Amino acid sequence: MISPGDGPVQQQGSGPMWWVESWRSQIVTGLSLLQIVFGLITAISIFSPLCIPAGLLQVAGAIVILAIEAPSFVTFIRFAQPIGIFFEDKPQWIKCAAYAALSIIPCLFGCFGFFFLLGFLTSLGSAAVYGLLLIGRKASRDDMRFQAAGSPTGGGPYSPTSP
Repeated sequence: MISPGDGPVQQQGSGPMWWVESWRSQIVTGLSLLQIVFGLITAISIFSPLCIPAGLLQVAGAIVILAIEAPSFVTFIRFAQPIGIFFEDKPQWIKCAAYAALSIIPCLFGCFGFFFLLGFLTSLGSAAVYGLLLIGRKASRDDMRFQAAGSPTGGGPYSPTSP
């Protein structure tokens, strides 16, 4: 069976990950808004006194992520636009690493309540969106076979159009 992304030439926006590429800011902003809610619930919970700083750090991490992502499609957040522009010029792995660090730092306080874990998963989801973009699309099976058919010294074919 042939999937939409299979073929000798993949165009930009085709394949199974087109929605991640085109909706990444909206997905990450939505996850950050959920993270704010879960962080606030964690901060006011009576589960443990260690949950108060962990919940506040989740809220702060979500605000940082919102400052980076939201100005790209919400025009009234102009005050955060310089932060977004700073990160737009950087490679995507920097965003992925920053979002992963922002999700791991609150775990250092030792709060593992239900809403804290939900906030952690939403924060990790923001990093996962950019992780998916880093991994990228997989080549078609025929292209991978063609590239693997090179000589043992590594001087194999490069172009799928050559014989």
